Amino acid sequence: MTVQLRQEQQTMLWTLAMHARDAASSQPVLGDRFAADLLDRVDGPSLAGTTLDGNTPLICTRAKLIDDAARAFLDRHDEAVVLHLGCGLDSRVLRLDPGPGVRWFDVDQEPVIELRRQLYDDREHVTMIAASVTDPAWWSRVPDDVPRLVLAEGLLMYLDPDGVRAVVTNALGPGGTLVADTVASWVTWIAGWQPAMRAADTGFRSSTADLAAAASSGTRLEELSLVDATATRTGGLLSTAIRLFALIPGGRDAMVLSTYRQSAGG
Repeated sequence: MTVQLRQEQQTMLWTLAMHARDAASSQPVLGDRFAADLLDRVDGPSLAGTTLDGNTPLICTRAKLIDDAARAFLDRHDEAVVLHLGCGLDSRVLRLDPGPGVRWFDVDQEPVIELRRQLYDDREHVTMIAASVTDPAWWSRVPDDVPRLVLAEGLLMYLDPDGVRAVVTNALGPGGTLVADTVASWVTWIAGWQPAMRAADTGFRSSTADLAAAASSGTRLEELSLVDATATRTGGLLSTAIRLFALIPGGRDAMVLSTYRQSAGG
């Protein structure tokens, strides 16, 4: 099927291609066994030849850590709500295979959800919502009577600070935990020069500082350097290069994964 995607929507295909490449490698980081099949069924922009090719270890490390965080949350909560914001075509719900007490929501813009409905079979307790993640209206459809986990992978940096605030305010409502990756402010500038990003007419609009400001009423439980995490999950010259990059001022905080929870009494 042919895909007509706008601007940042194209990045979901880049991510899917990186997941497929990792799964086909001799030592996969994420091991997403669903990615290649999904990618084969979509006739969209190719990752081949783009400067994003080298980002595969980082992107797959990010996905692995978010999967791990979600598994740990669901191990603690047999009954829960999980919201995968900006889900794209990611197979996370298949990888995690949540139990019957988990109500799962995949949320993305209408063209993305339309495509997702064509590629994914209906699954009990899984709801797809076609909406902007910054629109507060659809949040009323989300149960608030059980613990809630909100996953925002590769999303917040594409929103402006007001958009980040809108997402975080709803995510950190009653019983809410947010797991999200963000980039340093200098990365927002550098990313704009990526040929693939320029071709897609998109770029980063917010940073880690914007998430911290938006989540100031919550409690930050953890902040992990995805640069450090990637270095430990790769080997040889690549790992050495990443470790050297981390020594550059601001390098290890180029991309981080943060976990916030609603403050007690919040």
